[in-house]
Order: sequence, then structure tokens, then C-alpha cells
Amino acid sequence: MSPEIKRIVVLTHGNAGVAGNALRTSLALLAARGVEVLAPQSEWEKHRGILGAAEGVRVCAGARDLEGVGLCLVLGGDGTMLRAFHLTRDQCIPVAGVNLGRVGFLTTISKEEVEDGLIRLLAHDFVEYPLLGLEAEVKGEIYRATNDVVVGKGNGSDACALALTINGVTLFEVMCDGVVVGTPAGSSAYSLAAGGPLLGISVDAYVISLVAPHAVGVRPVVAAPQDVLEIINLDAGECSIDVDGDRLATLSPGATARINTSPGMTTLALLKGDSLYHHFRDRLL
Repeated sequence: MSPEIKRIVVLTHGNAGVAGNALRTSLALLAARGVEVLAPQSEWEKHRGILGAAEGVRVCAGARDLEGVGLCLVLGGDGTMLRAFHLTRDQCIPVAGVNLGRVGFLTTISKEEVEDGLIRLLAHDFVEYPLLGLEAEVKGEIYRATNDVVVGKGNGSDACALALTINGVTLFEVMCDGVVVGTPAGSSAYSLAAGGPLLGISVDAYVISLVAPHAVGVRPVVAAPQDVLEIINLDAGECSIDVDGDRLATLSPGATARINTSPGMTTLALLKGDSLYHHFRDRLL
């Protein structure tokens, strides 16, 4: 049996008022059990009074301070989970969430069960799911995604013309509002809204979904992890490139975005007995 977790890092909802009560409850329980808590500077700016009054809380300046951390506790929704995945990237630290968001698809504890759920997490009563990630190469720069990479029309009103190839084979040349390339974790987000399938969290694959394609026969594609996707801008204007919801680059006319998978980029934790299929049924339908 694994020893109880004694060092964690905590992230909270972007709106300080949403997570205040859950944070106080969590910190009190963690202090009583002798657990050291790390919080990034952004959390201190939101909750200085709460964090400063608690025992055993330190500032986390970055990934170098995460040595020995056994859990990343999220008090928020899917956006906060995504920030936690970015913080713990390549660190093999399980990320578990208390659902304080609108959907909270990836969270595993309800806001009514913070104390009981946290006790279970500290006792390792959870299952870890290493998450497949994505790497997008654009003009020599590499961008890493936990959820999705979106190539789209940006702020323009016109559709964009894109060619999609997998392993050198052209699948589509189509006018559309964009292409969403989603991981299993990201398949429940923009990709699902664009008509793509929900992938099981442990499926070793990624999904390619087109947003408003101007062609009847275009359908989502589920690609193998070793498949390399290339998205070529056939338009006269630039396309936007969003990585996990952040606009980080553009794709010039004639340029190519090359996308491949990156295994085990980060780790999701779900309490034993919990399942994202339950979440799909209860939170998305």
C-alpha cells in the first residue's frame, strides 16, 4: 500500500470567489494531516489572505519546485484542469479536480464532497491515466497541446481553404471554418462540438474534426498515434493557430502545420469507481 501523499500543489478557479470556501476547507484538512502545500504566485495574488493564514503553504515558482509532489489538486473546472496539466507537464504528477466549473468534465470530486474526496486522494484511492498530447510544428517552432490544436479562419469572416494529409496521403481539400485536432482528453471539448466522436481517455489515438466544412462528404477522422497530420493553408490569407485555446501562431499562405502525438505528456487522476463515461452521461447530455 502506498504511503499517504504528503506534498501537493494546488490551483484554483480563475474567479477567486468561486474557490474560496473549497480552498479553506482543503487547506484545513491538509494542515491537520501534515501535508505541505505549494501554490503558484498567481494563486497567492488571488487568495493571499487564505493562503497566508494557513499552515504549511509555500510559493511554487515553477516546475523546479515540484520535486516530491504527489498530487496536483484543482479547485475549479476544465479550464483550471488545463492550467494544471500545463504546470505538471512531463512531471508524472497526477492531476485531480474538484468540480467548481460549469461542466468540469475532467474533474472527479463534487463540490459537496471536498473533504471525503480529498481524504481518498491522499490515500492514493485513485487511478492514474497518462494523457496523450500533441505537438504542432509551425515555421520551425514546436507548440505542445494537452487538449487540442485548432487551425482556423481566426477573426476573419470568410472560410479558409485547407488541405489535410496523413502520412503524405491527401484526405481533404476543403473550405471550412477550421480544423480541430483533439487528444482523447480534448475530444470532449471543441472537437465534440464540431461533430467529432468522444474518445475513451485511454485510447491511443487522436481525432481530426472539421468546423463547418463546405462539403457534404467530409467526416471526422480518428488517427493512430504514429500518424503524422499536415494541414496546409491553400488560402491567400493567414490562418490562425490556437493551442489549448490560446492563439499562439499563424499559418501563412502555402505554409504547413505538422502535427504528431506526444505520449504521456501529463496525467489525469480519477477516484476509483469514477469514469469519464459517467461524466459524459451526467454532465454533457
